[in-house]
Amino acid sequence: MRDTPAVDAAEHYRHLATLGREAFVAAAAPAVFVRLHAANSSVIPGVEDETVDEMQSVARVGAEDAATLAVFPIVKKPGASFPDRVTIGRTANNDIVLGDHSISRFHAYVRQDGQSWLFADAGSKNGCQLQGERLAARKEKPLVSRAVVRVGDIELTFYRANDLYAVLGGT
Repeated sequence: MRDTPAVDAAEHYRHLATLGREAFVAAAAPAVFVRLHAANSSVIPGVEDETVDEMQSVARVGAEDAATLAVFPIVKKPGASFPDRVTIGRTANNDIVLGDHSISRFHAYVRQDGQSWLFADAGSKNGCQLQGERLAARKEKPLVSRAVVRVGDIELTFYRANDLYAVLGGT
């Protein structure tokens, strides 16, 4: 299954970054997950690849860089279950779909609480980590910008819109 929305979202966000910080923040989702892949790998979930160490290599990611960026906006799908949280899982009924064998049908969720963001494992088989720490099922943990989460075998970095703008080369 090709993850076309993530590929399209990355290009969309790169374009928004050319419009300036104010326009970017106004048009972008308030927060996103980003996955960075090695240049010769695929952004097709389920296909093994080498994920780049995002903590070291994501300072600025331009269109010419030797990496492929997948952006997953943290937004609710219209009519989706759990209206107070953005769900992450392998099946299409989730708000963020990661079609990888290590991802449960409903694996994790994110929710906003005022100005704060919270992340939780939904009781998945392969678990979740936040900054390298394994999470207990259904125990929400604060999520700060640039935090690295692992959902099954997939590593993602959480960004608020302002921080993502800087990563994409905005000044």
